[in-house]
Amino acid sequence: MKLEPGMSALVTGGGSGIGKALCIALAHKGLFVTVVDFSEEHGGQVASLVQKGSSQIHGDSKVPYAMFIKCDVTDADALAAAFGKHVNLYGGLDVCINCAGFVNKSLVYDDTSNGTKTWRRAVNVNLVAVIDGTRIATQMMRAQKKPGAIINIGSVAGLYPMHYEPIYSGTKGGVIMFTRSLAPLKRHGIRVNVICPEFVQTNMGEQVNRVLVDALGGFLKMEDVINGAFELIEDESKAGACLWISKRRGMVYWPTSEEEKKYLVYATKSKMTVTKNRFPSIQTPEFFEKITVHTLSHNFRNATRIDRVRLRLPMEPHSALVKIIYAGVNASDVNFTSGRYFSGNAKEASAHLPFDAGFEAVGIVASVGDSVRHIKVGTAVALMTFGGYAEFTVVLQSMYFCCRRNYHLICA
Repeated sequence: MKLEPGMSALVTGGGSGIGKALCIALAHKGLFVTVVDFSEEHGGQVASLVQKGSSQIHGDSKVPYAMFIKCDVTDADALAAAFGKHVNLYGGLDVCINCAGFVNKSLVYDDTSNGTKTWRRAVNVNLVAVIDGTRIATQMMRAQKKPGAIINIGSVAGLYPMHYEPIYSGTKGGVIMFTRSLAPLKRHGIRVNVICPEFVQTNMGEQVNRVLVDALGGFLKMEDVINGAFELIEDESKAGACLWISKRRGMVYWPTSEEEKKYLVYATKSKMTVTKNRFPSIQTPEFFEKITVHTLSHNFRNATRIDRVRLRLPMEPHSALVKIIYAGVNASDVNFTSGRYFSGNAKEASAHLPFDAGFEAVGIVASVGDSVRHIKVGTAVALMTFGGYAEFTVVLQSMYFCCRRNYHLICA
């Protein structure tokens, strides 16, 4: 999603640090920005900076370039209201950045309070509010039926343990795994990613022991964090991605493919086992045949015909090509060809023509896209999706995969 003038963004924790820098950077690209922050002084100053700077760069506007909303992100109603005000003013939401953060100044095991103002608040600000902000933004983006990008601000503290602040480390780890688990939202046009910078010279970063900062190569440049965030927003292939930024290694996506191999396993009754190839590679032809429904009829022979179609290679990044070996025949096939499973009248059902026939099949994976990791060429699979009456069929990685005896079951 290319950032263009006229788009809008909402940034929590936008009154200082990384949030402030991102608000200003988004404004320079012509976006309308809502600054959400607990501090009226800091948040208001950022909104004024954005308004003044945007006016000089992009000229006058009918609506303000920036809006400040004072909000405690742990107040669910107030946070929802902030998103509502943004959409009411700017007519939609293109980018959401959940950046609000809180560092507990005492170790949780030394804290004798009930945690309301210390560790419990850290959990609510750093993790719960990020989940809530992501939830609200996702719902608004889906309602407007337009692409959207959400960036959650994580930390290296979520990639490896920080013994001096276990609550911060734990909450940031939660943000990372929560975000990575939202990759399937890409099918709705919404991409949620997380950025994990090492220490930046902000008010929060200054609280870190300087010996540790120096050991890691010193503070990051804010520019590096901004560039990383913009890469995650604009690169359409990034969904559920975790970008680690450090002085030592630059920008690295985590986990690496080698790290992923260590945990991508599938459960069986006897043991956990990595998927193995059970058959040799399948030769893919230029054309293949499939049964297609062209006329709505309860008579399967009259409703269908065999079509010869070109096999499109290479595969899309998130798809797998399956060579069908056996297809299941069901009584429901004739209900499907007659249009009974489509809502509406006969005319509305006919609008779905032509469509592929067959509900279930078993076969062998013949080819996979570059982003498919958990199913390999040669794997035996069982399919429960439309298009089973064919020599080959394409299955999206976003479908659900699970192991069932010697086969992988793929359900729509």
